[in-house]
Amino acid sequence: QNPTSKEPLAISEELLNTYLSGETDTIELLYTKFVSLIASTPSVRTLVPFSASEISQKGDEVFQLTSSSGNFEVERTELDAAEPQDFPNDMIFEQDPVQIVNSILPLYLNGQILRTLQESVASELAARMASMQAASDNAKSLAKDLSMEYNRARQAAVTQEILEIVSGAAALE
Repeated sequence: QNPTSKEPLAISEELLNTYLSGETDTIELLYTKFVSLIASTPSVRTLVPFSASEISQKGDEVFQLTSSSGNFEVERTELDAAEPQDFPNDMIFEQDPVQIVNSILPLYLNGQILRTLQESVASELAARMASMQAASDNAKSLAKDLSMEYNRARQAAVTQEILEIVSGAAALE
């Protein structure tokens, strides 16, 4: 239920191997995006190949589960996309840029897959909480309605007995 770093590592290695071998030409993730405790949306995210515009234009979200007066609440913070940085012309890379990308790509995939797994789990748990709350509310309403029916039936029986007693007393007079 709680995704650890092992699952996304295995998934990202397999996906990266199929991508680099040419078996696939793109890697896309379909997952449930956590929006709030009462809402989640199905989402598609293209991981590879990625474009610089896609990375630089998308912001990020941070969710924090808190409790306020005994109720769970989610605080949502949206972070703006980082501004692209210009490299000075005289910057020298220690390694070939291809080597740098090849070493960063598995980490990127692993992080993105872990994030989507966590969002999916959060969405599932929120849906479970909502359904359990609805079931509890329904059970309380059902118990209240049943209690009301029993009280009406008992009251009708008591009223009937009182009428019989009064009728019997009136007949004796």
